[in-house]
Amino acid sequence: MHRACSGPAPWHVKQKAYDTAVRLPSLHVPLFKGLLAGYHDVYGDREPTAAPAVLARLQLPADTPHLPELRSVLAEGRRNHYLSPQTWHDAVRASTD
Repeated sequence: MHRACSGPAPWHVKQKAYDTAVRLPSLHVPLFKGLLAGYHDVYGDREPTAAPAVLARLQLPADTPHLPELRSVLAEGRRNHYLSPQTWHDAVRASTD
């Protein structure tokens, strides 16, 4: 329900919330899901240096679905899937090789 009621927000608006959430391990999985969903959103906006730094601070299980792919595309400085769709497909392919 919350996703249906909230609209896209620029990274600088979300940054304080992310910085707070990253300090709470119980919020790491939801924060990861938010980063992942935001990457795939047509209006998604990731800061090329800040987003990978937030992701690196999350304590996530090694088998978290799509974790290697998200790390890969963010490390390349990609803001969202729609600006460079092939990058996600390449990351998926690389993670299964």
